[in-house]
Amino acid sequence: MAGSLFGSSSIAFQALAEALGLEVLAPSDRPVLYLLEEPKPLLPLEGALLLFRPEGNLWRYRTASGFLLSHPDPELLDYARKEGLGVAAHPPWVKREDLAKAVALRLFHLGAGMSLASLLDLLIKLPDRPFLEVLHQATGLALARVAPWGEVLGFAGPVPAQHPREPGEGREWTALEAGEGFLVAYGEEGERRRARGLLEVAARLLKVRALERSLERMREESLGGALLEGLILGEAEPDRLFAFGFTEGVEWVLALVEPKAVPGRHRLAEERRREATLELRRRAGTFLDRLGVPYLLTIRGNRLVAMWQVHNPRKEAQSLLSALPPGSRLGYSAVHAAGEEVQTAYREALIALKAARPGEALSFSGLDPVAFVLLQQSPEDLKALVDRYLPLPPKLLRTLEVYMATGSVEEAAYTLHIHPNTLRYRLKRLEEVLGPLSRPEVLAQVHLALRARDLLMG
Repeated sequence: MAGSLFGSSSIAFQALAEALGLEVLAPSDRPVLYLLEEPKPLLPLEGALLLFRPEGNLWRYRTASGFLLSHPDPELLDYARKEGLGVAAHPPWVKREDLAKAVALRLFHLGAGMSLASLLDLLIKLPDRPFLEVLHQATGLALARVAPWGEVLGFAGPVPAQHPREPGEGREWTALEAGEGFLVAYGEEGERRRARGLLEVAARLLKVRALERSLERMREESLGGALLEGLILGEAEPDRLFAFGFTEGVEWVLALVEPKAVPGRHRLAEERRREATLELRRRAGTFLDRLGVPYLLTIRGNRLVAMWQVHNPRKEAQSLLSALPPGSRLGYSAVHAAGEEVQTAYREALIALKAARPGEALSFSGLDPVAFVLLQQSPEDLKALVDRYLPLPPKLLRTLEVYMATGSVEEAAYTLHIHPNTLRYRLKRLEEVLGPLSRPEVLAQVHLALRARDLLMG
């Protein structure tokens, strides 16, 4: 219970109600940890002081501290007395926002048990969601925790729809690095300046929590990585997936991810490639952990391999890519349901990865047949195909690409910002080298060569 966990770092319900001059209808010594002005279904309620009458089943509120209401009803009073919750009545003419300010003032500024040391002790012990609520009420600032990929992980108070994606200061916000993302505080400059020290300490606490979670996740992922490596090599039993939370018959995909290319073959470049791959693993683990599905991760060379149970393959693969550093590319397999298909899924993901461009998540199922055939060839063969059928200077090559993509003289000329007659002149020069573009065999050669060039550049 909250009392045994937090002890002196809080004010008892009855003491708080009496200090505010309220009529206590159901006494309780439960500690008040934070204030909740409206229902929040996903928020743990242990130690919460509620300013609203719960709807429906009261069972969910059994761990709260108590209720401050203008008109408590008999059912609520009976339940509160039975479960040991407190109930106090306030005059109907008192505005709820005024009452909330008075409670916050008593809890976080005048409460003898809530000195700065006690507040920090409380923040250390609280789960993430109540953490933000307590910090919000202690500082008076609206707060949001934002993941590196932009997802809002939690908030307290009236926050805007858009949030900063990096640390810094704005006219009405302060963003601090907080482990897996950022802690963003919204409010007037003076309020943010006064709360700066507490916000920095809170951000450091969140960073420590993230580090602890990361270390725990790395220990789990090292075991899962060994299993995934064994499945790819055909040396592990698929039944071992059950030990990592995978469910029989539930579909999964396998993805291969490469970081942004690091040029060079020297030692420093190799070290940077390794660091980039480890960052991929860290961010992918954070994302998949937040996604809440069973997953396995391993590193092969400078590529990350990820396997997870899937609900919406395209959306989840794209979201995973968005959570990774810019310039990464991702190829993922078709959807599978049997563990023995891991080797097949790996080959599919590898083919899709080769076709993906930087910043793109490409599915094996979404590959066009031309790309599938070309990817069976070596890079040397693809280069020979390009050299043979696209012996063109850069300006004519760009003209050919745009014309093939649009199929219209007017549209291609508009895209290239040239007159249609200029485009017709260039097409005539192209046909002198390649042959008539109206002939199917010439169009096929050009299409294959252009697609091979795209794959080589990717």
